Amino acid sequence: MSSKKNKGRKKINLKKKVEKYKERMVTFSRRQKDIYTNLSELSLLCGADVGFLVISSTGKPYTFGNPSFEAVAKRFLNGEGSSLLQQDAQHKMKMEELYKVYNSLVEKIAAEEKKLMMAKAEAEALPFESNAWWKIDPAEVKEEKVAKQLLEKYEELYEKLQKEIAARNHGGGVP
Repeated sequence: MSSKKNKGRKKINLKKKVEKYKERMVTFSRRQKDIYTNLSELSLLCGADVGFLVISSTGKPYTFGNPSFEAVAKRFLNGEGSSLLQQDAQHKMKMEELYKVYNSLVEKIAAEEKKLMMAKAEAEALPFESNAWWKIDPAEVKEEKVAKQLLEKYEELYEKLQKEIAARNHGGGVP
C-alpha cells in the first residue's frame, strides 16, 4: 500500500487555537471559503444584504458583501434601512401622495369634461343651423330678430374675451 501524503480529515478541537502556523493558515482558508459560501447562500435564498469582515492573524482584511461590502457598511453606519417598518412607512407615504395627485387629476378631468359638455349644449342651443354662428356675415341676415340675436352673441363673446384677457393679464392664468 502507498502511504498517505496528507493527514486527511481530523477532528479539530474548537476550544483552542491551532498552534502550528501552517495548519492555522490552511484552517483559516478552508473555513473562510465555507463562510463565504454560507453568506452567499443566505443572501441569495433570503434576499438579505450581507456584509462580512474578518482580519486574519497576519493582519490582512478579508471582506464579503452582497451587493458589496462597502454598500452594506455605509447603510449600517448611516442607519439607513435599519428597519423594514421605516421603509414601509416611507413607501406608504409616497403612495398616499401619488393617490392624492391622481385623485386631483381625475377631479380636474371631470370638471373639464363638464365644461366641455356645457359648451356643447350652449352651441347646440343656438338658433342657427350652423354651429359656427360667428362665421355668419351680418350683412346677409335678412330677419331683424335673427340679426339682433347674432348681435347679442357677438357682444357676449366680446365681453367674455375682454374678461378672459383681463384675468390673464392680472391673474397670470385662466379664471
